[in-house]
This record gives sequence, structure tokens and C-alpha cells, in this order.
Amino acid sequence: MSVRLFHEPGPGLGFVDLVLAFDAGAESDPDGCEGLTQLTMRLMRCGTAGRTRAEVDAEVERLGAHLEVGAGLHRVSIRGRVIRENLEPFARLMLDLVLEPALREDDFAQAQRLLLAEVTAKRDDDQDLAGRAFRRVLFGGGRHGRPSSGTAASLRRVTRDDCVRRHRELCAQETLLAAAAGDVEEVELRRLLLEPLAALPERSAAVRTGEQPTPHRGVRVLLVDKPERTQAQVYLGHLGPKPGREHHDGLLVSSVAFGGTFSGRLMQEVRVKRGWSYGAYSRLTRSRTDDGWHVWTFPAAKDLGPCLGLVRGMLRDLQRDGVTADELSFAQGYIVGSSVFLIDTPADRLERRIETATLDFPPDYYANLRGRVEAVTLEKARAATRACVRPDDLVVAVVCTVAQSGDAVRAALGDGATVETIAFDDDTL
Repeated sequence: MSVRLFHEPGPGLGFVDLVLAFDAGAESDPDGCEGLTQLTMRLMRCGTAGRTRAEVDAEVERLGAHLEVGAGLHRVSIRGRVIRENLEPFARLMLDLVLEPALREDDFAQAQRLLLAEVTAKRDDDQDLAGRAFRRVLFGGGRHGRPSSGTAASLRRVTRDDCVRRHRELCAQETLLAAAAGDVEEVELRRLLLEPLAALPERSAAVRTGEQPTPHRGVRVLLVDKPERTQAQVYLGHLGPKPGREHHDGLLVSSVAFGGTFSGRLMQEVRVKRGWSYGAYSRLTRSRTDDGWHVWTFPAAKDLGPCLGLVRGMLRDLQRDGVTADELSFAQGYIVGSSVFLIDTPADRLERRIETATLDFPPDYYANLRGRVEAVTLEKARAATRACVRPDDLVVAVVCTVAQSGDAVRAALGDGATVETIAFDDDTL
């Protein structure tokens, strides 16, 4: 077994993008310690055995480079960009952060404080609150519904020793992807990256869950109570099929037709005709498992009830009738045109390859995206909405002032809806 190497050449560009990605993420954080993986990556970025954080930053600047860490549900990474002439010392620096991070106690304390501050600050972002609440209910409290950055309560439970163990769990050949795009040859990459990484253990102790979420039945509502809201943030929807599953392509095209652009019927009905919200969109999330298909809108508090009723009625129409031939044609053209920007540069193509590998997409998912989208007939699109759109089995998350708007939400969604209320600053959100 060896570390997987991905290479996207770009001769003459004059710079190189480097990525060291771990094929495991926040989904494998232990229960009660959500945010552990992200905090571990932040701590790794704080220095090596031979360099402090300030010295690492100074070296990155001296080399004419950029360096950052990223942490998501299914993968985490250290990535950077450097001018071609400084590739070798920059690659060594990145490898040192992975293989020999200092993981100092004082750096841990600072990284933990900063991440706690970021998590607390997110309470001021109503859209983020609504999105997190939606995923929390959608995944029934399971791993995929937990925020990658953790909560204030979970982050306080994480210790430096937890991060040290997490680093050991991540660093294995089966988990690590080494990737580069730009002005570099593959033979040089193998020398710079693969040879030093060959010393890693083959197997990882990180638990990569393969659990498939279970669809909800009925209407489940989570009201996030926040004082003095004159505008509500709304997410509503349910699970949609992952790439490679039946109806994924049909629902992807139908979702863009329904609410993926300004000219979509959702925007036209909610904003243009009624002026209830500045925007209304639908989106199919692509992930390792089935993930959310949702509508997002943000009406004024006074229009929240009518807006919810309208959107649910539009979902019924979409399930029954599907999209029109004109809507389908427009959506196909839009997806095909915008898909060019997914693979426009060597760095873009590299990111798509990493995404495909870490999220278990079909190997040709992006390479053949245009052909699959163009192959979606009107009947295939309508079959997808009949099978996948479920207006009677919805998860609804609303950030609002409950005393002002709660009754309107209940009236719009009917007596059969199960409604729960949580404070916006609840430590578990």
C-alpha cells in the first residue's frame, strides 16, 4: 500500500498547487468531541518540531507562498500554492507540518480559544444557524448532522492529548492523498512527496463511517428562537440521492430548473411576483452518502407563514408534474455552461479528482457530467421528481422569533407537523 498521488500538469504556469489531504474528516469525530479533527488540523498548522507558528508564517512569506488548512465532514487537508522556484523547500515545510507537527500545549490553548470564538460568532449568522439546524434534524443527530467545527460545548471537552491521538490516527498511507497541479512533473512529485511519506504506517485508526442516513417520515420542524427577528431564515427539504444513484442526474437538473437560478420558478413566484423574499433557491448537496435536497429562502417575518405555504404547494406541483420542457432545456444549458468552471484550470481539475476520490463518486462523475446532463430527458426528469420530491416528508428549520412567528409556521405546515423549539445560543447547536 502507498499514498495515492494525483497530478494535474500545467507547464509554464510558474507556480504549483500542493495538497496533502486526509480521506477522513469530522464524521469520525467521537460523540461529544465534535470539532476534534478541525482543531487538530489547526494545531498542526501552528508549527513543526523545529519551527514555531511565527517562524512557519515567516518561511511561507519568504518563499512567496500561501498555506492553509481545511476541515470538512469527509476530508481534511493542508494545501498551499508556491512559485515554481521554491517548490522543494515549500514541499518540505508542508511535509513537516504533517509528519512532525509540534502540537504544543500553548498552541493548543490558543487554537481552541480561536475556534471557540468562531463557533460562538456563528450565532450571529442566521443563515448558518438555519442550515445547521436543518442538518441536525435531517440526519437525526447522526454524524453527518454534526457541524464540522463542533459546538461550544464539544470543543471545551477536547484536550491536547485528544489532538495528539487524532493526528496519529489520520497519518497513514491508506488515508493520505498527495496531490499537485501546475508547473511540476510527476517524477519530481514522487521524489518530493511520496518518498518521505513512505515511512507512514499503512493502516489508519480513523473511523470512516459508511452509514447511510434514513429518510424521515412526516413533517419535522425545528424553530431556532432568536429575539427581535424581522426576517426569518428558512431551510426545508429532505434527503436526495448521492452521485451514482438512481435519479441523481434527473433531480440535479430538475433542482436547477426549479430553483437554481434567478429565472427559476421558485424565485419567480417568491420574489418577483410576491416580493416575500429577496431570494429563493433549491440545491442538491453532493456527498459521500445521500444528502440534503433543500429549499432556502428568507422572507420577512410577516410573510413567513404564506411563504412556507406557497413553497410547500410548489413542491407538490413539482412532484406531481415535474419541470416543463423549456425549464429542462434552460437548466441543461446552464449546468453544461457553468460546469466548464469546475475543470477550468489544473488546480480545479485536481480538486475534482480529490473530491471524487474522497467522496466515493463514480470515477467519471465530472468527466462525463455534460453527457449525463444532456441525456436527461423530460421523462427522466419527471421520474426523478416523482420519486425523490416528498412534500409530505419534510424537514423544516426556521430561525425566527418564536413568540412572533411560531404560530404562523404551525398553521402553514398543518397540525400533523412535529415542532421543536431551541434557543439560538443553545450549546448543542
